[in-house]
Amino acid sequence: MPAQNVLRWQDGLGWLVLSGGRMALSEVRAAAIERVTADGALVCLSLGNPAAADALLDDMQELGASSGYLVDALAEDDETIVKRVGEAGLVVLSSDLPARDAYSSLAGAVMEGVQVAYERGAVVLAEGGAAAAFGRYIVDDGQVTQGLGWLHDGALLADVASAADSPQAQTILSQVPEVVVVGVGVGSALVLGGAGTVETWGKQQVTITLGRAYTE
Repeated sequence: MPAQNVLRWQDGLGWLVLSGGRMALSEVRAAAIERVTADGALVCLSLGNPAAADALLDDMQELGASSGYLVDALAEDDETIVKRVGEAGLVVLSSDLPARDAYSSLAGAVMEGVQVAYERGAVVLAEGGAAAAFGRYIVDDGQVTQGLGWLHDGALLADVASAADSPQAQTILSQVPEVVVVGVGVGSALVLGGAGTVETWGKQQVTITLGRAYTE
């Protein structure tokens, strides 16, 4: 399990890029493309807005990504999804959905494929609600639920430039003493590498607030 200070995340040879939102993302997307070293195509999944899927694929290719294709998590069978996503060199998960709904769309076959790709060195770029779903905890409408757990003990708040000032952060800090709350602003990204590397991209609006278990 790679770790850097209080951050701990999923094992793998790839890079996990957690982006704060879908606006002003060209810099983050371009950086993700430049980081790709694993063989495989670009694979894009757009959650919550099927009409945006083609635009997502076009934008990635205009920025210099290799040839790629879309995966429809609702229309394709699980075996096909795992195979197609698992063979990717770059996986882009973009979502207009709240984190809890993004989690429901990603859990299962999609994440099985993402895990395979990430373990062999792929770059995984998650945006907006999809990024927030990668935390151990999800904060949505005042409720704290379980996320995908790739960011161990973490809750990621997308489109939040300052975690300390966020009502979402206060909600989870009051309920989970051992949580690490990460705020990622629009146009920014938290980037985690398999060798314990932590970077910030784009506007670099990434903040961390610790639960009381770390401060008492």
